[in-house]
Amino acid sequence: MPKVPTEKRSEKKSGWGNGQLFGSEANENTFQGGGFKDKEKALETIRLLDGKDITYQYQIINSMYNRAKVILKRTTDKEKRTNLSEAIDTFETWVDDYKKNQRQKENFGYINLEVMEGCKPLAEKYGLKDLKFLEVYQEADGDLKKLRTKKVEGKDITWDVERNNRLKVLSKKIKEELLPLYETDEPYKGLPSKEHLEMILLAYSGDQSKVKKCIPLIEEKCK
Repeated sequence: MPKVPTEKRSEKKSGWGNGQLFGSEANENTFQGGGFKDKEKALETIRLLDGKDITYQYQIINSMYNRAKVILKRTTDKEKRTNLSEAIDTFETWVDDYKKNQRQKENFGYINLEVMEGCKPLAEKYGLKDLKFLEVYQEADGDLKKLRTKKVEGKDITWDVERNNRLKVLSKKIKEELLPLYETDEPYKGLPSKEHLEMILLAYSGDQSKVKKCIPLIEEKCK
């Protein structure tokens, strides 16, 4: 999670005066464009985070929410206090909804890159040709933070958002059609099903330990 400066000098240097949470340096740990100077900026922040990992959204928004409350206590200007209060209310509504609806359950946790690579031979057997996310994840050395700033070619979204969008569709399909996570018939009995493998190739599985145990069998059956 990005570090939040606490000293007044740091606040001025990194843009606290404008209700910005982080500095402008561009790296994988920096969330840019967000802030809390007023309601509009708070809403823009929420919009910029939309589609990203829900736990990451919570970390950023909750940090801004709490920091804005600290800044409010130091602020004496009436108009600025009003603007800050409205931003705080906006963030509070989001945070309350996150907690009330246990939205952390919506998160698609990342599996290890090694597990994805171990399952790759099965993709060819299933005729799955879209391995772009795996390639991007390999380029990032399995660092999910780098996906937050890497844009998808031809789209105005980053790879973490693209991943979540695809996983939501796959997850819904598996649940609605009651699709199995593992094959029950030969020649791939016991191995991840096609739909499950599609999720694995997006760095997600709700059953990572079992998938990992499948890798030797995948190697054997996909020679």
